[in-house]
Amino acid sequence: MQRTIKFLEHSQIDFEKWDECIGSTSSPQPYGFSWYLNWLVDQWQALVIGDYEVVLPLFIQKKYGQFYSTRPFGTQSLGPYSKVPLTEDIVEVMLSASMERVKYAEFFFGPFTPVPEALKANKYSNFVLNTSKDYEELYQGYSSQNKRNLKKAASAKFELALWSSVQDAVQLWQQEIREKTAINETDFNRLGKLLEFCHYQKRGVLYAVRDEYNQLCGTQFWVVHQGRSTLLLNASTAWGKEHGVSAWLIDQHIKSTSGREHLIDFEGSSIPGLKRFYSGFGAQDEPFYMHVENQLPFPINLLKTKSTR
Repeated sequence: MQRTIKFLEHSQIDFEKWDECIGSTSSPQPYGFSWYLNWLVDQWQALVIGDYEVVLPLFIQKKYGQFYSTRPFGTQSLGPYSKVPLTEDIVEVMLSASMERVKYAEFFFGPFTPVPEALKANKYSNFVLNTSKDYEELYQGYSSQNKRNLKKAASAKFELALWSSVQDAVQLWQQEIREKTAINETDFNRLGKLLEFCHYQKRGVLYAVRDEYNQLCGTQFWVVHQGRSTLLLNASTAWGKEHGVSAWLIDQHIKSTSGREHLIDFEGSSIPGLKRFYSGFGAQDEPFYMHVENQLPFPINLLKTKSTR
């Protein structure tokens, strides 16, 4: 395979060839597709080997006179992506080419990426569930806690609020997590526009539940593309949590995809309670990895995460 690496500005990227590379694997995660990234980032750049045989997105910004690349909000793992079998050598070559453009970079490698051992990358959980089995068999794999949550939901007699909008879902999500995170308004708005686009293009499905006072008490948004559902938004009120609304909504989605080859991706979480919750649907951990290259000069390098190499 040709190893010449081209650096492309956003305007130079052939998005059709790019998406063909991203989608060349079975049930690909959505984060690397151009239609996904273009909603989250004004301008992003790319490293490309050959005729889009291997690609890696970069998100170059400048601060304190130094160029850096960090993961956009709303994404998880971001390559390298390849139409040919990836090797540790290819991963190293792409990282080296990235560091010719920036002094600091955070790389998030997807499950099954051959991460060179020398990088000492940090590992994070990502839970996935294949729903090819019948629903009754999938249900038997639920934890006792999640089965109890579904009994609570049955008592509440939930029904899907089909008239709810993506804006309603994002508003509830903002309302419930604003004080717990440092997510800024711009990032919230960008993600909301992405979800609206996915919903309009039928690349996503929205679930919502309202309480007896017609107040939204639980909502989820799944991006659905090429045989994979990815949970991008999951929010509920205190009342909704008490009555098992999140478990009920996930169960609804599992029912809708059961009996066919489909992969449900709960995304990852370092919060122990969420890890137990998602794995409690019979999901398996397919971890992703984070590696940091920090070549910033002193004392600016102290402001960023140290290298994991």
